[in-house]
This record gives sequence, structure tokens and C-alpha cells, in this order.
Amino acid sequence: MHAFTLAEVLITLGIIGIVAAMTLPSVIGNAQKEAAAAKVHKFYNTINNAVQFAIVEYGDVENWMGERKDLTYEENLEFLNKYFLPHLKYNRYDNCIENKVCVYLTSGGMFIFRYDQNGGDIVYYINGKYEPGLRNSFAFQFNKIDGMDEDGNVIHRSLNRKTTVEPYAFNWDGTYEKLITHSRYGCRKGNPSAPYCAKLLQYNNWKFPKDYPW
Repeated sequence: MHAFTLAEVLITLGIIGIVAAMTLPSVIGNAQKEAAAAKVHKFYNTINNAVQFAIVEYGDVENWMGERKDLTYEENLEFLNKYFLPHLKYNRYDNCIENKVCVYLTSGGMFIFRYDQNGGDIVYYINGKYEPGLRNSFAFQFNKIDGMDEDGNVIHRSLNRKTTVEPYAFNWDGTYEKLITHSRYGCRKGNPSAPYCAKLLQYNNWKFPKDYPW
């Protein structure tokens, strides 16, 4: 019976170590992407469940807003307290940036809310902290106009005018390419806020595409 020499064992262990070193980062990265995508999808479902409960009580969301204008922090908080917060599990809220309300969820994530003359903006932060970035912050919109042309006229393409909270798609033309290449909102490296990243995730069935700028 042939026994392995010490040299053969060491060589084999060395090869295993090299292969592990080459593949482990990829495995870890894929696991992190899957976990992040699951959290974003869960938030999408959670926030929309809250909207549906509020619709039952207060009617269509188009009637929730009066004159379209930029709300103060107090007005944003009043809006949240009436329509969203009664149906969400959260630990606390505060005024963490400008006139926006920051809501810290019991699940560990955090979202920022504001309602201005164009509609509602919501940004979800996976790690529960205000840290914009392609891995942590994902933008959504609520009862928002579709966009504006170069002359400032409102565009209605029926792409985004839904009564639910949807991934941010303001001024999106409906093509996959523009989710990445849009000069202001495209989901790509070098654009840290990248509002279209949540829409790109949804477009890919709530999974990060292989070319996602992770």
C-alpha cells in the first residue's frame, strides 16, 4: 500500500489553499449580494403592505396629498404618522438630514422619507445608517410624477404612476440601458447615490445582475 509522503501532502494542501484563496472572495461576494437583495426586496414588500393598509382606511393615495409642495420636517412626520408608521415596526425616528424623516426599523434597516412637489422620495439603508453607496442605499418613490422634459414640463409615460412604493424611476425612459447609463441617476460606479439601482434590482427579478457595480 502506497503512503503519501510529507512533500505530497504539503503540495496537495498548498493547491487546496490556492484554489480556496481564488474562489472564497467570489463565494463571499455572492453571499453578500444575495443577502442585500433579500433585504431590499423585503423592505419593498413591507412598505407596500403599510400602504395597502392605509388605503383601506384613507382611500386612494392620490387623495392623501393636497397642494404639491415641499414639506417641512414636521409636515413629513405628520404624513408618515398618519399613513405609514401605524403599519410598520420601528424603534424610533428623527430628523437626521435636512427636512427628511429617518425611520429606524426593528429589522435593522433604516429609511429616509420626504414628500415634495414631485411626490414622495424614500431611500432605504440596509445597515441602518445614513451611508450612501451602491451596496447600502436603495432609492424608492411614492405617488411621484413620471419626470420632466428639458423645458420643465411634466411627462406622463405611465411607467411610474402607481399607488404603491416603487423603485426610483424619475425621468427613466423604460429601457434597461438607461438604468445604467443615465447621466444623473444611472446605477454605475462613480455615481455614489445612483438612484436607479433599486429599479435595476427589480428589473432583474430582485437579484443583482452579474455586472452590478458591487
